[in-house]
Amino acid sequence: MTTKAKTKKVPDYLKDTVKKYGDIIKKGNTVLQEKGEYGVISISPALDVGLGGGIREGCWLMLTGDPKSGKTTTAMQIAANCIAEGRKVIYVDAEGRLKDLNFQVEGLDPSDMDIIAPVDKPLSAELLLETSYKMLCDPEYHGAVLIIDSISSLISEKELDGDFSPRRAGLPKILSVFTKKVGQLLPSQRGLIIGITHYISNTSGFGKSKMSDGGVKIQYQADTRLEIAHGGEGNPAVKAVVDENGKQVGQKINWRVVCSSMGPPGGNIQSYIRYGHGIDKTQEVIDLSLDLGLIEQRGAWFNCLFMWYTSMKKIAKKIKPELDFDNAEEVENSFKYQGMKKVRTLFDENPELVKNLEKIIKESLL
Repeated sequence: MTTKAKTKKVPDYLKDTVKKYGDIIKKGNTVLQEKGEYGVISISPALDVGLGGGIREGCWLMLTGDPKSGKTTTAMQIAANCIAEGRKVIYVDAEGRLKDLNFQVEGLDPSDMDIIAPVDKPLSAELLLETSYKMLCDPEYHGAVLIIDSISSLISEKELDGDFSPRRAGLPKILSVFTKKVGQLLPSQRGLIIGITHYISNTSGFGKSKMSDGGVKIQYQADTRLEIAHGGEGNPAVKAVVDENGKQVGQKINWRVVCSSMGPPGGNIQSYIRYGHGIDKTQEVIDLSLDLGLIEQRGAWFNCLFMWYTSMKKIAKKIKPELDFDNAEEVENSFKYQGMKKVRTLFDENPELVKNLEKIIKESLL
């Protein structure tokens, strides 16, 4: 039996309100259907899997961690992904430390970003947030991504105009007003706000020794919260990634999922950043493939079992057209590599392989 949604006549006492503000009163099933149509914003293979699919449109994402741990690079990677979808990006440079290195993310075109930054004198938190809000209200920026880097560096007008005595107590109130206003705006526009915060010492004597800066309200507002933190034995918060010559070429980050707009909280995610490139999606795909048994490791040897998947055979034939794919032993030996470096070379030389394998991984885990 099919139940049709009933159209309720608008009462006379609400007609003026509806006329002025639109159809603000809806049935729950209508709202549920609309929410189900929201798109998903991707970060990287590992982070998407750990979050239950990625980040839902119309959300607020908080990235928290110690200095130089990879928060800005991760935010810039999300910006690059969103630019590829045709979204606009607004970047609030509250720290005043935006450098050319921060733009070295694959797919990120600086000409597609609008940067809000001081020119010849510091800008208050009120002005930076008001400017951001006005831009988000502009139809031209509907669906845009706003990056605030960082919330910890915002300074209130009173604090800015006064002496160097601490008056930071006013900032959480300013942020509270901003989050309340944006909270009603963001879902209808299907955009994304990324707030970057640092850890500060918890001097209360209760709970964790370190806590996220910015006040309770922005933590409450965030649909998705990721913290860079120690994940137990073998999973430090940040670990250097070195090449065969011992030179540091990137870092491995352990993210803790505090909450997610797509899945349950909890759990740890290992992500990679490669300097001059952004998030190392290829290494994440390799690690996930090892976890799922798509790549079998025996000592120093790696057997690419995923080549037997129907969707991968076409790519395998492009890589090695001379093979007889009816000869299972020949195929298996041809896609067996000694050392991770050779596996990495295979992936780097065949980006289509990475793309299709990521799809298989997400279909298996999500």
